[in-house]
Amino acid sequence: MRTLGAALVVVGGIAVAAGTAAGAPLERALDYLSARQDPTTGAVGPQAGRAADTAWAALAVAGAGEAPSAWTRGGAASLAAAVSAQPADTPGDILRQAVARRAAGTVDDALAARVAAQQSADGSFGGSAGNTAWGVLALRAVGRAADDAAVVAAVRSLVALRLPDGGWASAAGSAASDAVATSTGIQALRAVRMPVSDPVLAGARARLLALRDPTGGFSRSAVPTAWAVVAIRALGERPGRGAWARGGSPLAVLEGLQDPDGGVRPTPGSRPAVFATAVAALAWSQGVLPVAPGTRATPNRAPRVVRRTPASGDVVRGVFSVRYVDERGGTGIDPSRTTITVNGRDVTRRARITPFTLQVRPSALPRGNLAITLRVRDRAGHSTETAWSVVGAG
Repeated sequence: MRTLGAALVVVGGIAVAAGTAAGAPLERALDYLSARQDPTTGAVGPQAGRAADTAWAALAVAGAGEAPSAWTRGGAASLAAAVSAQPADTPGDILRQAVARRAAGTVDDALAARVAAQQSADGSFGGSAGNTAWGVLALRAVGRAADDAAVVAAVRSLVALRLPDGGWASAAGSAASDAVATSTGIQALRAVRMPVSDPVLAGARARLLALRDPTGGFSRSAVPTAWAVVAIRALGERPGRGAWARGGSPLAVLEGLQDPDGGVRPTPGSRPAVFATAVAALAWSQGVLPVAPGTRATPNRAPRVVRRTPASGDVVRGVFSVRYVDERGGTGIDPSRTTITVNGRDVTRRARITPFTLQVRPSALPRGNLAITLRVRDRAGHSTETAWSVVGAG
């Protein structure tokens, strides 16, 4: 599973309630992710070498209160099934997949045994801060209690791996901590309900605050900024207020990196990516991990035609008009990618197309029986095709 820096971790208790996905920018990000789901496999962003994007999408979906098992695009395979089908060959991938499969609702005894087998005798997971933090979350994800002996040993090891500055480092041997690893450590300790007043967490919080960019983000990129937001929420604080927003909010930084199609750019000069969008969606959702699948109804994120004038079989006596909508809070209809054909001939240039309606003057339509095909696309990439027949009066 793809990581943030050396490793990305998850937060909170297993039963923590997730946020809602009502409205942008979260809904736009979910729209983008949904449009990139393969209908055959259920995977999101299934390009070669990017299989881990599927797991991060599942974390975002569950964090938003939806169920990965309900995420399909017209096929039988769901996002939850795609997560379970992911390979997990390295120790780090096994730990991270356990957290993703908790979000997908597919944890089983075999997975729990694989997680337990990764723990070293000293309680760490491979001796690194990143994997040990992931190990804490993986143990929690497969059902181990906060006071379980294996969890306690992992926490003790994670605390011992702190640097003198109060944070954790992604790279072994580094003399200074970084935003990703420190956010990871914070989330792992909160997953076992360590009080925020504990000196270990207080020191990590102070270090994370010191690592802010002048604009309010972290490491001048979307993924560390989004991950820090999840850690801030795990501490019970609001990333858009107080010291976290002084001089600029990390939430504002993330929103500034979101494109009209709902995708989030990893850096200002790059193109949107599934990975960055999924982590940003998790941050916007207010969910913390390990998180269980949500129960909120998954909306149909493709555009819908809600009115056609005239109706099928009727004569065109006035303006030929179609009204359509995107889902609430979504990316909206893209007029430049909406097309109409009449008897197989593209007449899009003769139509007046807005984000809400398509209209064609009667004089632009031929006489006789007309087979109409309309394709409406939203900015995220979803499309809907509607076909019907009318009679042109000429």
